[in-house]
Amino acid sequence: MQLLVVPDSFKESLSAKEVADAIARGIHSVDPEITVKQLPFSDGGEGALDLLQNLFEGELVTTSTINAMGRSIKAPYFRFADRKAAWIELSQASGLAQIEVDKRNPMLASTYGTGLQIRHALDHGAEEIYLGIGGSATNDGGTGILSALGGLFSDAEGEMLLPGGGFLTELDHIDVEAIPQFQLKVACDVNNPLLGKQGATAVYGPQKGATPETEPQLEAGLANFSKHIELLTQKSVAEVPGAGAAGGCAAGLHGLLGAELVSGFELLAELSQLEEQIAASDLIITAEGRIDGQSLEGKLPVGVAKLAKKHDKPVVVLAGSIGEHLDPLYALGIDAVFSIQSKPCTLEESISNAAELLESTAQRVFKLYQTAKK
Repeated sequence: MQLLVVPDSFKESLSAKEVADAIARGIHSVDPEITVKQLPFSDGGEGALDLLQNLFEGELVTTSTINAMGRSIKAPYFRFADRKAAWIELSQASGLAQIEVDKRNPMLASTYGTGLQIRHALDHGAEEIYLGIGGSATNDGGTGILSALGGLFSDAEGEMLLPGGGFLTELDHIDVEAIPQFQLKVACDVNNPLLGKQGATAVYGPQKGATPETEPQLEAGLANFSKHIELLTQKSVAEVPGAGAAGGCAAGLHGLLGAELVSGFELLAELSQLEEQIAASDLIITAEGRIDGQSLEGKLPVGVAKLAKKHDKPVVVLAGSIGEHLDPLYALGIDAVFSIQSKPCTLEESISNAAELLESTAQRVFKLYQTAKK
């Protein structure tokens, strides 16, 4: 028997590798001889750098930049050895994990630091950029990235806008003429549009610090940004699938730079030959911090399940928390979903004990699987 463990990271808790290690420990506590292939994965956001280092010749390049709230930090990106290309994770500079919970504020948060990383890669010979945009702390439509590359965003008086999603309502003029030409592929992990009930602000704003008082202004800012993109380019971005990713970053980069929006999971699955590894396995265990109806919008467990269903392989999902509307997920190839919680606990307790909870849950799940196979 061969098991494939192919998890995502648990945001603000464990890397994908740490999740995979914990699950493997739980399985081996039941049967030390079982073959467990670990493939810590990513849907194009956090965790992609680790995966790329395992797959390709290249190097991590550490740059001086700023986080979403403007504090100086160091952040890495991956430079391929065999071509003039780099993979940059927005979360490394502009991610939630870089900001303390009580300091998160999408009204002020900016993607400028990620733009500095892209500039560094371009200045050092890159002609193609892959940008994974999961895990952002921002709602600025990517204006920070565009500003760092030479774009200008001004109000009706010609004054440059301050950074952050809260100032996009004042936008009156866009100038991107100074941005250099390069090929840009944006790896999206969701299919949400820019605006509305399924849009960037409504769905993802609260986890970034948006409140009922600030959400209307953030939504209005992205709507105004979308209007000015269309005035400049004659291209509507509001309803483009994935445009709402990373606080509208996908919309801004697609609309103003012509960035190609691609499934981060599908891109990395192809690079890693994931389908072939699934086909060679007897059981696939994947994991995600939270699974619910939103997981249909491009999340890793669903991508894994779709590939596994093609080869009639069983898929088990371990989740930090389980939400509503799971029935469609089962139809796509997920066979069972298990919460790692063993008793009532706070979010902070769950995050602190995630590795132990994953290990014990994997142990119980594998015992059940063995019993069912007898």
